[in-house]
Amino acid sequence: MSTRIDVARASRWTVLGLLAAGAAITAACSREQLLEVQTPDQITTTSTASPTGAQAQRVAAIGLFARYFGGDIGGGGISLNLTTAILADEAYTARSGTEHLDSRTQNPNTFPANAPWSPYGNAYNGIVRAIRALNTYPPAGAAKGTQIGQLYMLEGFTLTTLAEAYCNGVPVSNVTDDAPSTTMMSTTELYNRAIVMYDSALATLSTSAADQQFRYATRIGKARTYIDLNQYDKAAALVGAAGDGSSGAVPTSFVYNVEFSNSTALSVNSVYDWMLATKNFGASDKEGGTGLDYVSAKDPRILVDGTRVGPGQDGTPTPLMNQFPNTNSPVTLASGIEARLIEAENSLKAGDVASFMSAINGARATKTGLAPFTDPGSASTRIDMLFRERAFWMYFTSHRLGDMRRLVRQYGRDAETVFPTGPYLHGGRYGTEVVLVPAQTELNNPSWGGPGSTDPKAVCSDMKA
Repeated sequence: MSTRIDVARASRWTVLGLLAAGAAITAACSREQLLEVQTPDQITTTSTASPTGAQAQRVAAIGLFARYFGGDIGGGGISLNLTTAILADEAYTARSGTEHLDSRTQNPNTFPANAPWSPYGNAYNGIVRAIRALNTYPPAGAAKGTQIGQLYMLEGFTLTTLAEAYCNGVPVSNVTDDAPSTTMMSTTELYNRAIVMYDSALATLSTSAADQQFRYATRIGKARTYIDLNQYDKAAALVGAAGDGSSGAVPTSFVYNVEFSNSTALSVNSVYDWMLATKNFGASDKEGGTGLDYVSAKDPRILVDGTRVGPGQDGTPTPLMNQFPNTNSPVTLASGIEARLIEAENSLKAGDVASFMSAINGARATKTGLAPFTDPGSASTRIDMLFRERAFWMYFTSHRLGDMRRLVRQYGRDAETVFPTGPYLHGGRYGTEVVLVPAQTELNNPSWGGPGSTDPKAVCSDMKA
C-alpha cells in the first residue's frame, strides 16, 4: 500500500495526517509482520467509530511515533534522534542555515531546532486517541490487551524522550476536540507521567510469549526513566529477574526496533535521508574538543567510514555514514544491552566495582571486535567509561543528549566539559544551550505562551540540564 500524507498540515491539537502501516514498530528478536490494516489519508471521529476505524487509528499512532522518534516523510523534517544528535556531540551541520542548533544557540522558529515538536504532538495525540478508540471498539480476544499495552508503552517512551530532550516546563495536551487545553509540565512531572504509562502497559499486557516483547521494552523504558530520576536501584531491579513480578531478567540479546518504509512517500529513516542519501549533516568526531571520538576510534559499533569523505550540502567535508544504510533501516528503541548498562550504572553508584566491570564486559562480549576492559581505577574514569559505552552502544538512538544532561545534573560536571565548546566549525563560538525548546508556533497556544510572548526560551521554566 502507498498512502501519501501531508504531515505538515497535521496540527498538534487534532491529528489529521496519519502515517501508513509500513512504519510499524517491531521487536527485532521476534519481528511482527507489517500490519494488514490500510490507513486512510485522514481519520475523523466518525470514521473511527467502529472496530475497523479503531484499528486504523492504532496503526496510524504507531506510524506517528516512528516519525517522531526516527523518521521523516519526503524530506519534510528531521526526527528526534537526529535533532538531539546535532545539539549533542553525535552530529554536526553541513547545511547552511542550520548552524544555530549545532552551535548551541538555537532559533526555535527555524529548522532544524523546531523539527521534532509537531511530530511529538502528533505522536502523543495519536497514541492517546488510539487507546481511547480501542477501549471503545476493541478487537476480539486477547488482541485488545496486546494492542493497548503496546500503545501505553509507546506513550511512555514519548514522554520520556520529550523530558530528556526539552527544557523544563513544556505544554502537554489533554487531547480533546470539544474543549482542548494544555498543562505545563515540569521535566520531573513528565518522567512521573511516563512511569504511569509504563505501569499501565504492564498491567494491560499479558505474560504470554506474544506479549513478552512489549513487556521487555516497557521494563527498559521505565528503568530508563528511573535512571533519569536518579533512582538507580529501582531501575536495575526492573530489568533484572522478576523485574515485572512475573518474568526473568531482560535478555541481553533483546532488541525492540522502530521500523520504517522503503517508500519515500511514507516514513523513512531520517538519518539515512539526511546524512547518507543527502549530506546535510555529518557524523561528529571529538566535536568542540569535548565530544567523543566516534569516528576515529574505529569501533565496530559505529559504522562511519572516516576514510571516505565527501562534501556536504554547503561543502563541509562529511564522512560516509553507514549506521543506517537504507531508507527502511530500523532504529533501536530499547535493548537488552541498555538493560545491562542500567545495571552497570547502579553497581557503580553502589560502589560495587566488580559488578560494574562485569556488566560492562558482559555487554562487550556480545560484539565481535570488542576486547574486555580492565578497571580504569578511579571514580571519575569509571564514569567516563560508563557514559562512553552508553554513547557507543546507543549511537543515534536519542540517548546521548539525555546522558550529557545527566552528566551535568546528576554527576556534577560542568556543562562546558561535557558539551562541545570553544571555537565553532562555521565561525564564532559555541553557545551554552543544553536543551531543545518548543517550536516558535507553540507561542500561539494561550495556555503556554499567550499574548505578548515572543521567545519560547523565556516561556520555559528554565533551560538547565
